[in-house]
Amino acid sequence: MSDIKALFFDIDHTLFSHSQNCVPPAVWKTLVELKEKGMKLFIATGRQYEDMKTLPVEWSLFDGFVTLNGAINLDKDLNTISSFPITGKARENACRLFDECRIPFVVVERKRMYANFYDDGVYETQKQFGTPLLPPVGKTTDEDIFQLIFFIDRDREDLIANALEGCVLSRWNDSAVDATSPLAGKDRGVKAILDRFSYSDENCIVFGDGGNDIPMLRAFSNSVAMGNARDEVREAASFVTSHIDEDGILNALRHFGVIS
Repeated sequence: MSDIKALFFDIDHTLFSHSQNCVPPAVWKTLVELKEKGMKLFIATGRQYEDMKTLPVEWSLFDGFVTLNGAINLDKDLNTISSFPITGKARENACRLFDECRIPFVVVERKRMYANFYDDGVYETQKQFGTPLLPPVGKTTDEDIFQLIFFIDRDREDLIANALEGCVLSRWNDSAVDATSPLAGKDRGVKAILDRFSYSDENCIVFGDGGNDIPMLRAFSNSVAMGNARDEVREAASFVTSHIDEDGILNALRHFGVIS
């Protein structure tokens, strides 16, 4: 086996196939075998941990979780390694937008999610990600806010970028974009977990397919863009593998010498 000791996977359309509604069986079997040989397995997702549990995956296989695009990073026992809420003027403006603007969006706290309202575009977007049960419509609270999920197309993105100056926008769909603290990012979440295990950057491979994976793919020398990724995501990675449903993860593991 190569010097790789840790694998980090985005979930949707990277590890989890929504066309199959599962992690492809051959991939899961390989991950179990690698774990038995001492490989550390991690998740690096834009999802909240509670939201991850809506998918039919045995998450106990994994050794840690970069969640909410690096805004909350957890160990295997769900203890917090690092966390970065949205603060200051950006938080104030987010609460104002929640009440005043006609852009549907979701507020993500540590364990709770809620929306200002939904429209038909939201329902169409969510169908692609296996989470048809959207968070309830609610009201903002005094709890820390770790992520905002705006259902807005690229042409209108400036409307929120100006209000949330300083926040990082990460687009994961043509119709949806996340906003997080500038201290967050999947790249920083991965680094925090590597530091916890005393691993170097060269000891890991990171896998992704979406715009929110680009910082992570750029940050690490062993990075994989799925064959189903957009061009800008492919350009950020050191290796482009095949489609998720065409053994994309397995082919990448072979390329890096993790499996034969």
